[in-house]
Amino acid sequence: MIKEPFFSLNKDPNALRGFYRTVAEIEWLLLLLMMFYLVVGQFDEDIKIFLLAGLCAYAAFVMVFHYLLIFFTKDKVWKLALESWVMILLITWFVWHTGKHNSPLLNLYFLPIITSALALGRLTTILEVLLIGTCYVYLGKNDVSFDELFSLKQGSVLLAWLFPMLLVGYVTTMLSGDIYQAFSLIKTTAQTDELTNLFSRRAFMELLGKQFQQGRRGKYIFSLIMADLDNFKTVNDIYGHEAGDLLLQTLASNFHRCLRGCDSTARYGGDEFTVLLPNTSLETAEMVAKRLQETIIASGFSYNGNAITTTISVGVASFPQHGDTEEALLRHADEAMYANKRKSKKQAAQ
Repeated sequence: MIKEPFFSLNKDPNALRGFYRTVAEIEWLLLLLMMFYLVVGQFDEDIKIFLLAGLCAYAAFVMVFHYLLIFFTKDKVWKLALESWVMILLITWFVWHTGKHNSPLLNLYFLPIITSALALGRLTTILEVLLIGTCYVYLGKNDVSFDELFSLKQGSVLLAWLFPMLLVGYVTTMLSGDIYQAFSLIKTTAQTDELTNLFSRRAFMELLGKQFQQGRRGKYIFSLIMADLDNFKTVNDIYGHEAGDLLLQTLASNFHRCLRGCDSTARYGGDEFTVLLPNTSLETAEMVAKRLQETIIASGFSYNGNAITTTISVGVASFPQHGDTEEALLRHADEAMYANKRKSKKQAAQ
C-alpha cells in the first residue's frame, strides 16, 4: 500500500528544480531592476562605482551558483536559503547608497521575502523578515539618536513598515503550501492504482529501473514475483464486476500481510500483480511466493451470501541470474508464472 507522502523539497528533486528555476528568474529580475535604476538615476561617480561593483559581485555569485556549481552539486534547499540571504545583502547595499530610508529601492526587500515564502517555508521567512528589520534599523541609525532608535515611536514605524512584508510572506507561504499539496496529490495519483491502492505499472517500472541501477553498480541482488488470479474471469461472469473488484482488493490486502515494508507491490494490469523484493535471493523469493499462494488460498470473502475464494499462479525471477535488463527479468517471471498456471490446471484435471 502506498502511504501518502509528506511533501518537502528535500524529498522531491523535481519540485526543488522547479523552484530553483523560479529563484533564478527572480534574481535576474532584481539585477535588471537595479541596472535600470543605475542607468537612469542621478549619482555621483564614486557612488555609481560602488553600486556597479555590488551588481557585478552579485551577478558573479548567481552565475557560479546556477551555471558552475550545477556540475558539482545537486540543487539543495540550503543553496536557495543562501541565495535569498545574499539577495538581502545586495538590496541593503543599494538602499544604503541611494537614500537609506528614503531610497526608492526599499520595496525590493519584498523579492527575498517572496522567494523564501515560496521555497523555504514559514520559519525561514520569519527569520528573513527579522533580518530585513535589522537592516532597516541599521539604515536609520545615523538619522536618530541611540535612545530614539529603540523608542516606542521608532518601534511603531518599524512594525508599520514590516507588516506588509509579513502579510505578503504569510499569504505566499499559504499559496506555496497549496501548490505542494496539489503536486503531492497529482504525484500520488499517478503512482497509485485507484482500486487496490497499490503501485501502478508505471511507478513499478520506475522502481524496477532504480533496482537495476543499484544492482549494476555493485554486488546487489533482488527478485521479483509475478502473480495472476486463476479465477478472476469466472468471478466476474458469475457474480459481477463488483465482486471482481472486491476480489482484487482482498488480494492486495493479503500481499501486505505477507511482505516486508521494503517490498513493493503493483497492479501490473487487469488481474496481474508484481512484487519487487530488494536484497532477496531466488530461494527466498520462492518461499515468499509460496507463502503468498497459501495465504490467498486460505482467505476469502462473502458476497451476497456466496463464499468466494481464489488461487494465484506465480512466477519468480532474480537478478542477475535470470536477466540483466528489465525486459529479460519480467519475461522470465512471466514465463514462470504461466508454467505454474499450466501445471496447476493439469493437476486439477487429474
